[in-house]
Amino acid sequence: MTHRTAAIAAMVIVGAFANYAPAPSSAPAATGSDQVVTFAGIADVRFGDTVAELTADHGLTKPPGACVMQFADLTGVDPVFVDNRLVLLWAHAPVRTPEGISEGSAVDAVRQAYSGEVELTPPAGSHAYPAIMVRQGDAAYLFLHDGTTVQKEIAGYADYVQRLYTDGFGAC
Repeated sequence: MTHRTAAIAAMVIVGAFANYAPAPSSAPAATGSDQVVTFAGIADVRFGDTVAELTADHGLTKPPGACVMQFADLTGVDPVFVDNRLVLLWAHAPVRTPEGISEGSAVDAVRQAYSGEVELTPPAGSHAYPAIMVRQGDAAYLFLHDGTTVQKEIAGYADYVQRLYTDGFGAC
């Protein structure tokens, strides 16, 4: 199976992520810069890093039965890889952006924190959340929300963030 075929096979509808929950982790609690996801990544984890690099540097593993790989030393983020390179991070509170936005933040706070945000509307009949996408260069944040509160927060390469929303590309 080619990497592209594997990536396409990994596509699921965004609505399925409404019930997404990370696997339990015994990793230590994140602190300081480990709790801030940027357009580049989190801590010293950068979009584009390889599985091998992240395994060596951060103890990346995939627990039996888990949907996503997990870092041994970072909590609150779930990595998504394509062609063995990190392309997305699902960020869970208390992980936040430098502007203080995290799961549970008010949608109005997202709109105030970022200029040039793009409102994304799910297709009619979809179970997907509406979203706000914020781009900076080739990176983006995606904030899935219920109209009032951020429900899911994703950071990564803009192309993959867009695919996540429009095609349902994701971790599982």
